Amino acid sequence: MKKLIILKSLVDFIWIVTCIPLVAILLFFAVYMFINPESLDFIFNENFPDSDKPIYIKQLFTSAYICLAIASIYCLFVFRKTLRYFQKAKPFHSDVIQNFYKIGYLLVGVGLLGSILTFISRIVLLGQFKISTGLTPHLILMCLGLFFMILSETFKVAKHAKEENELTI
Repeated sequence: MKKLIILKSLVDFIWIVTCIPLVAILLFFAVYMFINPESLDFIFNENFPDSDKPIYIKQLFTSAYICLAIASIYCLFVFRKTLRYFQKAKPFHSDVIQNFYKIGYLLVGVGLLGSILTFISRIVLLGQFKISTGLTPHLILMCLGLFFMILSETFKVAKHAKEENELTI
């Protein structure tokens, strides 16, 4: 039980210190980049030197990355909600199973779309055809998402076995 308290405390700390301010900053920047397009030079001059592509392409890629970041933050929010059920000693609640599946589905999507978006942005903005075959954060997100989906299925089977066991008594 102590490990659960530590995990919940760490997730809450990350949520309060990192995610809430990050959502506000991302939403502000999502609007500000259309009001003042020169603000994108801060991002694209650092990561993409000599990038003289049209501003709407930079806005499109930035908007897509902002959406992926917000989806990742939403996964952490759902995980926080799931940890509350564990604290209430309800690990086989149907919301826990649905939340694990939702987290897994979103993380696989974020990982896959992030990989595709990175590949396309390298081609469009840098003119490089480069495929990363090593360990990337996108690959780790996909593996973590698949783990949550498997965890959801495991909890579903365990819930069914628990209900059968309670009926036989």
